[in-house]
Amino acid sequence: MHVLVTGAGGFIGRSVVRKARSRGWKVTGVARRPSSEANLIADLREPIRDWEVPDAVIHLAGGYAGLGMKELADSDLVIARNLLDWGKKEGVRKWVFASAAEVYGDIDGVADENYACNPVIPYGKIKLQVEGLFHDAELPEMMVCRVGEVYGSDGRILHELGGKLRAGFCPWAGNGKVKMAEALVLACEKGKPGFNVYNVGDNEPATWRQFLEEIAAQLHVRGPHYLPKFAAYFYAWSASWTDRLNHRPPNVTPQVLRLLVTPKVMSSRRFHDELGFTPQYPNIYAGLKEVLHA
Repeated sequence: MHVLVTGAGGFIGRSVVRKARSRGWKVTGVARRPSSEANLIADLREPIRDWEVPDAVIHLAGGYAGLGMKELADSDLVIARNLLDWGKKEGVRKWVFASAAEVYGDIDGVADENYACNPVIPYGKIKLQVEGLFHDAELPEMMVCRVGEVYGSDGRILHELGGKLRAGFCPWAGNGKVKMAEALVLACEKGKPGFNVYNVGDNEPATWRQFLEEIAAQLHVRGPHYLPKFAAYFYAWSASWTDRLNHRPPNVTPQVLRLLVTPKVMSSRRFHDELGFTPQYPNIYAGLKEVLHA
């Protein structure tokens, strides 16, 4: 099978490209900047022309979760429309889109795929709008994977949190739910006719407090400092404006903090029962032990 992977230079994208190639598939990795997994350098915000037509598209490209509504709309929505305009014209049959648990908003209890979507941050709102574009396109095989938090040894989240913990000051407030290349490749391989939605996560819900404390324990450093919510938001607002004034990509923004204090426990039973997905690591303790000592 020939699969095109957008966002191939990103954390998840690199893993998806490697996983697909390990299956013997032909892979076209698309990214804005050169990387070992990207053999096609392009800005997907521009119309697509003269690409070799694949059997399937795994769509990962998009903006950082901490961005605002306009910034995400100018990237994610534009990219999705360009990709669909090209793919439908060329007759691409199989599609996989990496959405996010943030489409649900504040989850009361456990969310399955029928849980009402009421996103509370721009990232979740834009992901849900992109899902809508794919739904309305009436594609032959469309698999939407709503993913929980994704972490790994070379991922942004562990790099940022680990750096703050090592520096001795990692402020945080509240708690939430944590944890994919295998899942996306599986969704592509076992695609079903019509529009299909699957939650993707590990088998054991965890709070952000447990996540941060486990990172600190594995790194043998002091644990995070818990701030009242108003103080944490002030810190996030100040830090994001400092980053922008210094022309750095924003790190801890109010949107990121809202994401991290949003309850989002999901059930992945449907993905397991229908496609046979089993996460490599059943919980954050096994996952963090592996990636922090790899």
